[in-house]
Amino acid sequence: MNACSGPVTSCTYPSAPVTAEAPPAGRRVTGVDLARGLALFGMFAVHLFDPYTDRGGTLTGEVAAGRSAATFALVAGVTVAFLTGGRRILHGRSRRAAAAGLAVRAAGIGTIGLLLGYAGSDLDLILAYYAVFFLCAIPLIGLPPKALAALSAALVLVGPLVLVEAARLGLPDSGTGEPTFGTLVTDPVGLLSQIFFTGVYPVVAYMAYLCAGLAIGRLDLTSRRLAIRLLGGGVALVVAAQAVSHVLLYQLGDLDRLMTATGEDAMTLLWDADQGTTWDYLALAAPHTNTQLDLANTLGSAMAVLGLSLLLSRLPAVERLLRPVRAAGAMTLTLYSAQALVIATGVFEDQPLTLYAFLVAGALVGATLWRRWRSQGPLEELVGRAAGRARRAVLGSPATRVGAVDRE
Repeated sequence: MNACSGPVTSCTYPSAPVTAEAPPAGRRVTGVDLARGLALFGMFAVHLFDPYTDRGGTLTGEVAAGRSAATFALVAGVTVAFLTGGRRILHGRSRRAAAAGLAVRAAGIGTIGLLLGYAGSDLDLILAYYAVFFLCAIPLIGLPPKALAALSAALVLVGPLVLVEAARLGLPDSGTGEPTFGTLVTDPVGLLSQIFFTGVYPVVAYMAYLCAGLAIGRLDLTSRRLAIRLLGGGVALVVAAQAVSHVLLYQLGDLDRLMTATGEDAMTLLWDADQGTTWDYLALAAPHTNTQLDLANTLGSAMAVLGLSLLLSRLPAVERLLRPVRAAGAMTLTLYSAQALVIATGVFEDQPLTLYAFLVAGALVGATLWRRWRSQGPLEELVGRAAGRARRAVLGSPATRVGAVDRE
């Protein structure tokens, strides 16, 4: 039985030494599923509703824009931790087997993401980027939590500088919107540039979330104290980032200078700014600006969501009430792909609220019913089986596996 059943799926927390092939099922960390389910519904909202009007940010802009994707990426890091030993860092053949499983998992997610690109929904889907996040995580699975936290902080500081310089240099972009296999063949350089630097979820910035999640996943997620620290620390980080941005933009005049330099109005800069090329741009904390303040703001939000979800899952009555959300969070690869296809059909195109209610209700009911029949969503099972075969191929025969563990 795998520690996690898919790339964005339910997990059990291994509390004892494990191999990469067969981590024992420990106490189920249902809060991780809950956080992932909340992020999923936030992504639905971002795909359907505008983040702002001429009067300011909408509910979607205030609550979900940027924050849902950050939570997705943070929980991806937690998932990687579950897949690679939990609190115990793997070594030797076990680590190589876990790395092989991650590589195959990334290939499966990437394939689904590139296929969804043909739907033409123009939603800025995250799956192609998500696959690269998993690949980039492979060299990091041997790092301890403190090193991962330090790397996350370094990426928060340096990543935005790299993106500003990339914009100045005018790095190539695929120019096709959603990546597809056609893009991969006809413009691989542009696609890589888009994935790493110029896209909506650039790897050089989003790996900060994954590293933070991987560090958190190496800790004791059954600890109430850790959950409280995640919630409190996350809220403090959000408040600090927003306060610093407010001072820079309004007290020190960075917003006026940005308006003059870009010709954009204040609402666009505050809620839907394009990647900037000036240092004043770094004063923004707007969604998907990928500035230091945006990354701190959304990382804090993601930590708070995970901490709150872990706390809520400890309350039996609340846990039962939120069980459908948790079920949806256990099969988000399937549900995220399904919502992209539904939106691409154009159904309820002029009624976003109706479509959102349809998607959320369908996800809640569908996931609840499906998980009574199967423990994994269909896409999660497909990707998970392929990853499991890759792990077993590296580990070798049962006798070889035991010997490998004994030598570690």
